[in-house]
Amino acid sequence: MKMYADQRPRRTRQIAADVFFVLWIGFWAWQGISTFQSTMELTKPTERTQQAATSLAGSMADAAESLGAIPLIGDNAASPFVRAQESAQKLADAGERTDHSLRVLAWKLGLSLALGPVAVYAAFYLPPRLRFVRRATDAQAWVDSRHDIDLLALRALSSRPLHALAEVSDDPAGAWRAGDPEVMRALALMELDDCGVIPPTVTG
Repeated sequence: MKMYADQRPRRTRQIAADVFFVLWIGFWAWQGISTFQSTMELTKPTERTQQAATSLAGSMADAAESLGAIPLIGDNAASPFVRAQESAQKLADAGERTDHSLRVLAWKLGLSLALGPVAVYAAFYLPPRLRFVRRATDAQAWVDSRHDIDLLALRALSSRPLHALAEVSDDPAGAWRAGDPEVMRALALMELDDCGVIPPTVTG
């Protein structure tokens, strides 16, 4: 797999762009983790409230059970503690729901902040980058196999802009059909250069 162009300026730009992309991922991953941790800090008061309310509900339930065992007045004596136990349990349940909501919010904020900017940038950066890698790899394999340059010349005819082709020949298509070695060599070199490959030699 050929990751970078043979031409030094182009290779330097590609390496710099790749490094920036990695740093971009790292920065937003750090932002996402920081946001997640900061939001999770909000769950600590709700956890303490939930624990205190659960403990209070248990104490009220124990007290109601003890008072309820007293003959004649047990039910009346236990009634306030039963109501207090129910209220404490409702508070504990509300704390649990708040804790769950905050945890979900922390995950959503963290992931959206970490993945959103990375996904947007990757959508623009990766397709052309991967196309270059594929084209450069194919072109290098073609050079290494020492095939004839006809196909490379044809690819240049089909993909290079007209003004670039005009610099090679007044009639590059006709020269290709006629098998003109100089024109075919120039077209092949043009295609390889666009693919980021500099061959040691190009032969017809």
